[in-house]
Amino acid sequence: MIDTEIPSGGHADCANLSEKKESEKKKRSRVKQLLADVKKQVEFWFSDVNLHKDKFLKNMIEQSRDGYIDISVLTSFNRMKKMTTDVKLIARALANSAVVEVNLEGTHVRRKDPLGGSPKDVDSRTVYVELLPKTVTHVWLERVFSKCGNVVYVSIPRYKTTGDPKGFAFVEFETEEQAQNAIEMLNNPPEDAPRKPGLFPKTHNRKPIPFDAVLDTKDDEEDGKKKRSRNGGAAEEMEVNKTDGEGVSETNELKTQSPMENPVTSKSAEKKRRRSCSFDASVGEGQDEMPSKMRKVEKEGEMKVLSTESKIEEQLDAEKKDDSVLKAKRKRKKKLKERLKIGEEVIPLRVLSKKEWLDLKQEYLTLQKHCMAHLKQSVSQINQKTKENNSNASVKKEPSSGPKFESGVIVKISSNQPLPCKRSIKDLLSEVSAVAYVDILDGDVEGHVRFKSPEDAQAVITARSEFQKKHNWNLELLSGDHEQRYWQKILVDRQAKLNSPREKKCGREKLISKAEKIIITRTKEASKHIFFDE
Repeated sequence: MIDTEIPSGGHADCANLSEKKESEKKKRSRVKQLLADVKKQVEFWFSDVNLHKDKFLKNMIEQSRDGYIDISVLTSFNRMKKMTTDVKLIARALANSAVVEVNLEGTHVRRKDPLGGSPKDVDSRTVYVELLPKTVTHVWLERVFSKCGNVVYVSIPRYKTTGDPKGFAFVEFETEEQAQNAIEMLNNPPEDAPRKPGLFPKTHNRKPIPFDAVLDTKDDEEDGKKKRSRNGGAAEEMEVNKTDGEGVSETNELKTQSPMENPVTSKSAEKKRRRSCSFDASVGEGQDEMPSKMRKVEKEGEMKVLSTESKIEEQLDAEKKDDSVLKAKRKRKKKLKERLKIGEEVIPLRVLSKKEWLDLKQEYLTLQKHCMAHLKQSVSQINQKTKENNSNASVKKEPSSGPKFESGVIVKISSNQPLPCKRSIKDLLSEVSAVAYVDILDGDVEGHVRFKSPEDAQAVITARSEFQKKHNWNLELLSGDHEQRYWQKILVDRQAKLNSPREKKCGREKLISKAEKIIITRTKEASKHIFFDE
């Protein structure tokens, strides 16, 4: 006889081998997907559509001798950083590319065909899309618009400060017919959307307004519509149940009426009830007559039956829970599939041709120019009136030459711990005397305070023991060389501030800031109290 038994260690080895094979398969599939993604991205960067728009990459290709670009440059791009920064892996991915080729060393890449002239029909092949979701991506837009034709290029403008999308995008197709098809198929703006395109929040005080505020109202209304539809469906079910219930109630009425109509059947039913009651009573009497040992045995049997029944019920409950978990997973998968099937959904988007969008842009710019011209005229009139009033009142403002040297005004403040902010220090010292300026940076242990007069500085020095007890501050009045050095520092800092490059503003921003200043001054003047003499 041949011994066919497998040792216990053999099963474990087989299981380990199968696990290793599965992990290797998963790893291979991941690498394969990564190589495909890298190849697709690089081919897009070197395509005709992108190079006519990407000035940085186009200039690099023109400046190079043979059109080769170092692959390390591609690894510095954000998209490639997310995928990989391995130069060898990128070269391996581009080995069989039809658009680009890699040099023998595997360090540089270039286009196979020379770049042609820029196409003239780009605007006619491009569509403008708005009312986009807050989490919009290039992949999502490409998947949505690919059912209308071959999507060549997608542009999503974003805010520079936060990187959030502005709520609109541009999608370029291969042909003009495909773009027109997208306008006809996907132009489904919701009912609550503004009639004119481009009317959605953009920025306020140079800060982007979150797009969630716009979409929240839409989401609430959509939820309301869904609830109404559900309530409508529930009402229909109720009506159906009512009709079914009427049939059931009719049968119940027949059942309840039948004993009244047939007295013979009612008497027989009463007799049966009496018999069952008498039987139960006899069983109870028999149990009382049974001996105590028999009762114990019967109770133990009943307990065993109850325990087995409870175990069976627990098993059934566990099975039910497993079934509910599986059902929940299936529902989630179904929802994901439904979301991915964008072709069957009606997405609330507004889609226009780029030419129509350019016309609207020109209309907006002309309106903006007209408004700015009117604002400029009104601001100049207000400034002229103020000048006339000042000339009549003979009030002349002298140009500020900065703080003038005055001895016994500077007080040095120091502490063992970091000092509080400028505002809090100024408020605390102002209780004793008037403060002109506080020269302290956040987190510093020492600083300087300039007072309006030597008397004010002396008053603070006399009260320094109180500040020492309350706030643990050491106050010292500067004099001699220390005072002169600090005054030199004040003048140097002021000159550096004057020479520092100011933030460049366009004429529109300057005009708006002037108008805002005028409005603030007028509101302050209006809020002043006028006191009349008695």
